[in-house]
Amino acid sequence: MANTQSFQCPNCGSPVSTTGAEKEVKCDYCGTTVIVPEELRDHSTPIDVSYGQTIQMEDEVLKTVGSVAKVTAGVTVGVTAMSVILPIALTCIILGAVGFIIFTVFSGIKSSSLLSAVPTDIPVILTDIPTDTPTLAPTPIDTPIPFSKILLKDDFTNPSSGWDKAHNSNYTLEYKNGTYHILINNPQNGQIVWRTNKYKDESIEVGIQQNGGANDGHFGVACRVTDTGSLYSFEFSQDGTYGIYKYTNWSSDPLDEGTLDPNTIDQGKINHLEGICNGDILTLLINGQLLLQIQDSEYSSGGIGLIALPGTSGGTGVDVQFSHLLVKGP
Repeated sequence: MANTQSFQCPNCGSPVSTTGAEKEVKCDYCGTTVIVPEELRDHSTPIDVSYGQTIQMEDEVLKTVGSVAKVTAGVTVGVTAMSVILPIALTCIILGAVGFIIFTVFSGIKSSSLLSAVPTDIPVILTDIPTDTPTLAPTPIDTPIPFSKILLKDDFTNPSSGWDKAHNSNYTLEYKNGTYHILINNPQNGQIVWRTNKYKDESIEVGIQQNGGANDGHFGVACRVTDTGSLYSFEFSQDGTYGIYKYTNWSSDPLDEGTLDPNTIDQGKINHLEGICNGDILTLLINGQLLLQIQDSEYSSGGIGLIALPGTSGGTGVDVQFSHLLVKGP
């Protein structure tokens, strides 16, 4: 026969008897069903497996959340308190676990999305960012204000107007049919014919027509010519090349050059050329088109000239006529 043991009812404090074989007993005084303390149970009595596992899990939960359902001073938690606390504790544990899983998953997704959006070849922090030198737009050429005062005008009808006349095996210089005619027979000899008028600032306009010879011959006008061979010239050729040149001892150096489409040059017809010397600004126009403008201040005054030069191809027979010369100044 099993031994009978007793413990206090946690509800009313009255003694409650148990043989140790029961999990729960009813208090004879207050009628409350209470759990038999673990130490009073007879563990030799077989316990249903599924029920026992439930009891063990409940006991473990009670131990884990002992601050919620704690047995002190021999007082055992009642069934009513257990039925309230246990579901709450289980719910909290489950919700906590689910929340942790959700947080981990979404944190991983967010992190991987951010990483994939940043190209691997771009550093997060840039230091010493190079600054490219801005490309400057070309400076536009200002259209020069035309001079209004006529300094010289020559239609080359008067053979005594002051231009050189010569005829030899190397070249011919002559007045011809209302033009000034230059013929170059020797590819090594160009011609600069000039007048000793002393001008500081002027524009020189003339019509130029090539009648024969290589199309790379250069023709044009000159300003500030001196007998030492210093001058500025404005030249072009039938192949479309043009330039502003600076002469020293009758030898030229380009200040600026360019090339036009040859179709813009009137082949075999009169082309209008204008060279402007205004202070240290030199400007070239061909057929009314503004082509070059440069700055040079070495030569300040001198005469005006006409230029005919053979091209680099070495062709002979360069034949050109100048017409309608007009020199204006301020």
